[in-house]
Amino acid sequence: MGKVFIMSYIFIDESGDLGTKKSSSKYFVMAGIKVEDSQKLDRVIRKIKRDDKKNIITSNEIKGSNLPHDIKIKILKKLDSVNYQVFIIIFEKINRYKVNDGYDNIKLYDLLACELAKQIDISSSSKIFIDKSKNKKEEIVNFNKAFLENLNNFKKFPIKLEHANSMSYKGLQIADLISWAIFQSVEHNNNEFIDLIKNKKIKRVFEEKKNL
Repeated sequence: MGKVFIMSYIFIDESGDLGTKKSSSKYFVMAGIKVEDSQKLDRVIRKIKRDDKKNIITSNEIKGSNLPHDIKIKILKKLDSVNYQVFIIIFEKINRYKVNDGYDNIKLYDLLACELAKQIDISSSSKIFIDKSKNKKEEIVNFNKAFLENLNNFKKFPIKLEHANSMSYKGLQIADLISWAIFQSVEHNNNEFIDLIKNKKIKRVFEEKKNL
């Protein structure tokens, strides 16, 4: 009997911003969802669109910020049919100036992504998709090097890292909804959505003794 090849898929997105204006968010959240079958995430979205044609936005891309309330609930509940893990970091921006390079949003974003990477356990060859926020080649190269070095990949499984448009991957759209749900909890004290997310590993970063 031949060896079974296992591949993991990880989709990463964020909510909130790293701005410093009064209108900016208080928190920045980054979340990744890990699955062994990315098509199951695709099927969750397709089924919701098929069953709720009258209510769901007709765009090819779904986002936590623009979905009807009941659709968000349905998607998060339907994830129960998927074997997944969720990795999350929460950053309270009042702490940004305690962080090296906290004044530089590009470097701060990379540091926060590396904190997320530290939470992700790699147990097989993996493809990682990050919602695209960088366009300069040098920034992407620097990010990829730091992110890959910080993954829990002790057995050195092969990793492919792609900065992708969420329009192209339903998994990134699910990651957007998950990061939005966590953001609602910390920014607006609304736990309705976060309570529906199972198998989650959450860490507050760059602050003391506030792990969830």
